[in-house]
Parts: sequence; structure tokens; C-alpha cells
Amino acid sequence: MHHNLLEYKGQLTGELRLQLIDLVKCAALSNLGARSDLKKLVGVALELLDNAQRYNAGSDVDFAWRIEGEQLVVSITNRACGQDAHRLKEAVSNIEAMSAEEIADAFRQQMMNEGFGEKGGAGLGMLQIAKKVGKGLHAEIRPLHGDEYLCTSTVTAPLNQQLKRA
Repeated sequence: MHHNLLEYKGQLTGELRLQLIDLVKCAALSNLGARSDLKKLVGVALELLDNAQRYNAGSDVDFAWRIEGEQLVVSITNRACGQDAHRLKEAVSNIEAMSAEEIADAFRQQMMNEGFGEKGGAGLGMLQIAKKVGKGLHAEIRPLHGDEYLCTSTVTAPLNQQLKRA
């Protein structure tokens, strides 16, 4: 498997997010070929970018899509308020403790939940990623100043097998 890196550091807007996803699609197709799960792999990047834009307390992000041997690693770092940062950490910790069936059930329950917050589905994106990649989620939060945290979300997906249906 080839090694490659696509990295972006800077402001994240809706238009830029769409352009980054187009670039990720091109890099994925060029480096991974026409896999049947290519759309799901790109979807992981889309979910992380979408979450970072939605919960970003600033405007800048640090995004990376890299292929390392038989693994795809997608990560994003952004600033967030304490409530959003802790909710991210809690959602990922909860997912780590779940079985595949529990993840699927939690996803279904969240989809039927009419109580979506103003920023979205309270962990729905992370549950969707977990349905695809399993336990390959990691979240780290570090306090900055006041009520601001630096959040890093990382997803690792094996490339030697097809991703699960989501």
C-alpha cells in the first residue's frame, strides 16, 4: 500500500469543506483505487470536517488524511468550548465501551431522537463513523484558557478489509 499525506491547516468554511472533500476524494481514488467502500472512507473525513466546523470555537482547524501502510488515519484538531469538548470526549468514550450491536442500536435511537440540539445530533456523526470503522475512534481534549479546549479527533480504519455498511 502507498503512503501519502493530505494536510490542511487554516480557516474552515462551508465552501472550503466541500473543496477539501473533493480533494480527499481525488487522493483516495488515486491512492486506493476504485474500492467499493471508497465513499465510506471519504465519509469519515466529511463527518470529522463537519463536526469541526459545527463545534469550532475559532475558525482554524488542522486536518490530515494519511495512508500509512494498511491503515487510513484521518484526524482533525479544532478549538471548542468546554461543554462541546467534554461531550466529544464522553461520546467517544461511550462508543469505545460499546459492542458493534450497541453502536448500531445507539445510532438508531439517535436517529429517532427528535431532541437534536442547535448544533446537531449529539454524537450522531461519531456513532456513524463507529458503525463504519468499529473501535478506530480516539478523542483527546486539552484545556487552553478559560472555557476553551483544543480537541483532536482521530479515526483509524483498516484498509486490508472493506468498511462495514453504515
